[in-house]
Amino acid sequence: MKAGKLDDSWTAKRTVRAALGTTVAGSAAPYGYTVTLWSSGAILIRSHGLPPVAEVFAFAAGALCGFGLMGLLARGALTSMESLGDAAERVSAGALNWFAVGTAVGVVALISEIHGWEVWPLSSFIATALYVLLASLQLAVVAARRNS
Repeated sequence: MKAGKLDDSWTAKRTVRAALGTTVAGSAAPYGYTVTLWSSGAILIRSHGLPPVAEVFAFAAGALCGFGLMGLLARGALTSMESLGDAAERVSAGALNWFAVGTAVGVVALISEIHGWEVWPLSSFIATALYVLLASLQLAVVAARRNS
């Protein structure tokens, strides 16, 4: 094999690995949130059956309101602070998603015992808010450990 082909192969492998790292780091929080919200909906469907269209919209509205509230809480930090965590810290925090996902889904399992249409927006609101708060805590812990 010629040296040029060996260099090209090494460069291609490094590029693919760098791309994988970039994708994993960028997906850590959204992946955990997707698992949280899907699992929460599945728990509600198991407890309450398939929702009518209005309750689907209520579930979506609850999640949007939960994220909106988290955005309002983070507003000052977004304008006055640097983002916390480099790519490696975001991946490490994402590896801890079992905590944020498990807690949020566990609380939704408890909430699913409520009967009535309000369980749909309440569950997605709580799942969203808890996941975002706990995932943020996970990142803060990872960043603090690295800085100490």
